[in-house]
Amino acid sequence: MSVPRVLAVADSDSYLKWAAWTLAGLRLADPANAPGAEVVVVRSPLAPSAVQRHAATVGTAIPDPRVLGPWGVGRLVADTRPDVVLVAATGPVAELVARQVVRATRRGGRPALVTGLPGMALPATPHGTGWRRWADAFVVHGPQEVAPYAEAFAAHGVGPRLVLSRLPFMPRAGTDRPDPPVAPRRVVFAAQAKVPATRAERLRLLDGLATLTDDGYRVVVKLRGRGGERQTHNEPFPLDVLWDAEHGRLGRSPGDLDFAVGALSDHLGPGTALVTVSSTAALESLARGLPTVLVQDFGVGPDQLNEAFAGSGCLRRLDEIADTLRDGGPVPDPAWCADGYLHTRDDLPAAVAVLGDLSRRGALPPATTAPWSWPRHVWAAARSAVPTAVSARLRRRP
Repeated sequence: MSVPRVLAVADSDSYLKWAAWTLAGLRLADPANAPGAEVVVVRSPLAPSAVQRHAATVGTAIPDPRVLGPWGVGRLVADTRPDVVLVAATGPVAELVARQVVRATRRGGRPALVTGLPGMALPATPHGTGWRRWADAFVVHGPQEVAPYAEAFAAHGVGPRLVLSRLPFMPRAGTDRPDPPVAPRRVVFAAQAKVPATRAERLRLLDGLATLTDDGYRVVVKLRGRGGERQTHNEPFPLDVLWDAEHGRLGRSPGDLDFAVGALSDHLGPGTALVTVSSTAALESLARGLPTVLVQDFGVGPDQLNEAFAGSGCLRRLDEIADTLRDGGPVPDPAWCADGYLHTRDDLPAAVAVLGDLSRRGALPPATTAPWSWPRHVWAAARSAVPTAVSARLRRRP
């Protein structure tokens, strides 16, 4: 088989990180036959800032991606004729990109369309799979995701290849912990836009994190973006803005918590513990053998996005974290690690090679690109057609 040419198209900070590291993983899997690869960002209200683009791509050897409109993506595909397009975008934008790719290659064989989600992807939802019915392959990151996604896609009458691949930005060094355990002195909290959900809960979280400083820990809140900076998910109550407004009422000094942006890997060094509600950052931390705590004060379930961690052995209440870290941190369950997202399989390089060959031979079936929701499709197209600064101010009516 010839070496495939791969184009990745991303629309937000988390999808860009996933796309860049996925391409880096394809290159590392077989350096002698690494696919030709490029990443671009499609213009949308979620388009990452320059700082976010750097944080997403640092360490991948991927250059700062160009920002193109959907029609610009179509022209790029028509001009460069990639064998595989990795569509790394939120649902409506992913569908918009897929339609542009297919339209741009009506004359001649189309590229294979590969997509997925940039983290733990359960539950498999009707809308998540509905926006991606056109996929030739859908990347899953844990064995437990295969059956739910097969069922969810089948409900739409489609059956893309389900390709199992470890999350690409996780190190592969293993989850071995120091023996005896080393108590960390620095805590990094990986923030999320969606959880905890309410203002009161987020204040309670900040108060609990600040309490760790009373036990001698330095606490850094690692943000995906500063207040007002767009992310994959809307953040109604940015933690840095909330802290600036309310630290006095909590009886705290401004410097009790530090807030930082940038690449997560820069913050996960020796002597550090990772705390989060349900961020994929927990998996990156566990893969490095660092003490890792999942906060369970706000519940365990689909609304908190933390069901996948239920059997991990790493769930703790905020008021238990200091004592747990003094003992070296939670001990993750070995079976949970091996059977879940810390597995070592990577079927993606072989799948990309096969799909690229099918594309070059014109052997791919017709893609299902009829919009899953015409109103949402038109809205996504309109917002991507105007400059990002303008589209970010537009709001869809309920």
